Amino acid sequence: MVVVTLDGLDEQGDKSVIATTPAELDGALNRLRLLSRGRPVLAEASVENPMAVLSIGVHGDRGVLYYSGADHVEGAFSTGDSGSDVPEILYYYMGSDTSFPPNSEIPIEAVRQAAHEFMTTGQRPTGVQWQPRPAQTGPVESEWPL
Repeated sequence: MVVVTLDGLDEQGDKSVIATTPAELDGALNRLRLLSRGRPVLAEASVENPMAVLSIGVHGDRGVLYYSGADHVEGAFSTGDSGSDVPEILYYYMGSDTSFPPNSEIPIEAVRQAAHEFMTTGQRPTGVQWQPRPAQTGPVESEWPL
């Protein structure tokens, strides 16, 4: 079992929780669900050795995941069974919107199971279907005019 640090568990996004047990992780996920109150919110779970991050989004009975780590450097989004007519889904994280592909929402129980698997292994969860990060379509932020 690895220690997971979850960031973004309050309105300002500056509350971190360190989960060292499955019960502590469940408490943090319950807090995230309460914070959601019908709007899509996001927290980041991370482990240090090797460094890996699992973004965990909650929106009612659905949610999203994004994973990046040494075993999957380019990153991957969860894949759900239904898409939306919109080009992206926005989840709120630390004062800003974070974009997810329209078919990335999965049942909340799958999100919870993936978080627990991440806590156990520190690697990309295997119980979720994944899709690659979409290709960049606009200018990279570092290329924006000043």
